[in-house]
Amino acid sequence: MNREKKDIIISEIKYWKENKLLPDTYCNFLLALYTEGTHDEKGQRVDKTKRPNVAIIGIGILSFLLLCSLLVTYFTELSFVLQTVTTGIFVLASGLVTAYVIRKKAAFQIPLVITFVQLLVSSITIVDFVVKGTNLWVVLTVVCNCLLWVITGKLFRIYYLLVSGIIALFIVILSIIF
Repeated sequence: MNREKKDIIISEIKYWKENKLLPDTYCNFLLALYTEGTHDEKGQRVDKTKRPNVAIIGIGILSFLLLCSLLVTYFTELSFVLQTVTTGIFVLASGLVTAYVIRKKAAFQIPLVITFVQLLVSSITIVDFVVKGTNLWVVLTVVCNCLLWVITGKLFRIYYLLVSGIIALFIVILSIIF
């Protein structure tokens, strides 16, 4: 359809909506139809490409935090206390970013997984340093993290988290047996 004709039809629909000649739902439907979804409820033009996706930004931030956490934990000569504090701050920031992504009702699955992986690595590092040479505590830490995955997966119906927690528990049990 010609752009000029569309503009005329859109202005007529706005007139009908303002003067209550048609119900608002009908006018909104017609506006969405003729503007191809580029106008909001008030008839203002909306540019959907300007707003960045919250989930993608969250994934980027969390990936950076995970990378920094791994670098601080494994590749620096900082004291253990400083490594623990830094990693704890990264885990806390990761949890806050994940909570923000969930609150914005964006795709939260990948940020949640990154946060859980970061929590797993951090907790294993801390427990391994505190109880040097005792594998029992490291295994218990992994089991607790796996149970956290299973419980979170069950509560929020995140099936891949539930399945990965069960598989990880199975692998830990197999490693204990063999």
